[in-house]
Parts: sequence; C-alpha cells; structure tokens
Amino acid sequence: MLDEVETKNLRSERSQQMTTTPIGEGSLGCLVRLFFSFRNIIRSRQSNFGMLSRLKRSARARRARAKISRTWQILRRKCNRGYCSICERQVYFAIEGPYLRNDYKCVNCQSIPRWRALMFVVAELYPKWRELKIHESSPGGPLSAKLARECPKYLPTHFFPDTPRGQIHRGFRCEDLMAQTFENESFDLVITSDVFEHLPDVALAVREIMRTLKPGGAHIFTVPWVRWKKTLVRALVKDGVLQHLEKPDYHGNPIDGSGSLVFTEWGVELPFLLQDWGKFPVIIHTIRDRSLGIDGQFPEVFVQQKPY
Repeated sequence: MLDEVETKNLRSERSQQMTTTPIGEGSLGCLVRLFFSFRNIIRSRQSNFGMLSRLKRSARARRARAKISRTWQILRRKCNRGYCSICERQVYFAIEGPYLRNDYKCVNCQSIPRWRALMFVVAELYPKWRELKIHESSPGGPLSAKLARECPKYLPTHFFPDTPRGQIHRGFRCEDLMAQTFENESFDLVITSDVFEHLPDVALAVREIMRTLKPGGAHIFTVPWVRWKKTLVRALVKDGVLQHLEKPDYHGNPIDGSGSLVFTEWGVELPFLLQDWGKFPVIIHTIRDRSLGIDGQFPEVFVQQKPY
C-alpha cells in the first residue's frame, strides 16, 4: 500500500512539474510564443472584420427598409397608377409637392406632366414619329432623352449668345429660334417645351418655325397660358437694349444655372396671335387625365400645322 501511495505521489509531482515547468528561453520558445501571438491577432482581426461586415449588411438592410417604407408611404398616400407616354408602360405617378405642373412625377422616368402631354400628342398625331426629322429647341429632361434615343433624325439645339449660329457648342448645335440657319422645309416636327415665354420676339420665332417645317409638318409645344388674363409683357429689347417693365422673373434653364428671363406672360390673345404670325390654324389640346399622369396648371399642348 505504501508503495502504491508513494507511486501516486511521484506521478502527481511529475505531472505538476510537467504542467508548471516553463518553456525554455531558447529560440524554440520564442517561436512558439510568436506563433500564438500572431494567431490571437489574426483571430481578433477576423472577428473585427466579421463585425464590420455584419454592421455594413445591417446598415444596408436598414436603408433598404427605409426606402421601401418611404416608397410605400408615397404609393399609399400620394400616388396613382397609370400609363406614362414616355416610358410607354404602366407606372406609378407621385405627387411630390403642391405645384402639380412640376411636382407630379413619373416614379420611373421622373418626367413631369407637360412632357408626358407633349409626348402623348406627338404619338397620337404622328404615330411614326421615330421615322421623322424632328427639331427640338432648348431640350432637357426625359422627353428629350427619349427623342434622342429613339429617333435617328432628331436634332436638338440650344442658343449660346457667344457662339456663331450653326456651330456645335457643348454637344449642341447653336440656333437662335428667331433667326435660324436651317434651310426651308427641313423638318417634319418642331418641338418646344415652355420656350415662348422666354423669347423677346415670338412673332419672328413662329415665322421661322413655319419656314423650316415641311408641308404637313407641325410645331407642337407647351407654354404657360394664363387664358383668363390679358397678356403681360414683363421685359423687351429695344434698339438692342434690354428693358424691364416688371420685376425680373426667371425660370429654370438646362444650360444656364442663372435661369431664363421671362419676357412675356401669355394671356387670352395668344392663339389669335399665333395664327396671325404663322398664317395657319392653331389647335389646343387640353388634357387632364391622371390615368395618363397629366394634371396640374397649364396643361395645354398647342399644335400649329403647316398644310400639305
């Protein structure tokens, strides 16, 4: 028995010595300690990377949920489904502000009512518009992008005061709508969107547009028309000098951040003046239809067609 007890004690002492004996201070011990140190560092970094990855995924998920929530709120409260003439399919239209003419947007292409109304009238009157030669003055927005994308003979122009007419500047041909360099009967369609209020002499522009249209062609356009009031001239150019008759008012300009000066607020006389200047009848299409995403102030689309 004594021998067995002593043997057990010896074994326990040896085991204690084995477990408590420090690793030698030689090179092998240093390598072992370095190995375990690097392993712990790598594990800690992997843990940190994993945590960052989880945080990023959760942040993306939160943003996605917030976007879905906002979209749902829009769809539930201020949206309707309908046909967008620019997208050419069923979409949702969202009301993003009180001024529907600029704030009633297609959720898909971000177009506004006057662009959709223009496209709707163009497609109704000229269903083969993709095959026609189209001139658009002062383009900008989804309507212009659609025309440029789908109509091979589409020609957009802007007026740059410091560039000779007919030359290319910033990717656009420079043209003054009141004094164009195009040949007679050059285009099947001319399109302008809210341009006529910014011209000092609209009579010249109408005559030039009619000159450049082919027989059977048409000028299809929008302009803010305050039909219940008389026309108000806010500014004019006399002997080459700009004169302000009212407080200067500016609208957005796709090529100039300072905006475009409003020369005229067109009133009840406009259709009669257009017919007198252009020598051809004017048809006004008034569209208010939320199933087409068209509503708001000044919904009229004017069409002045040159006879065959």
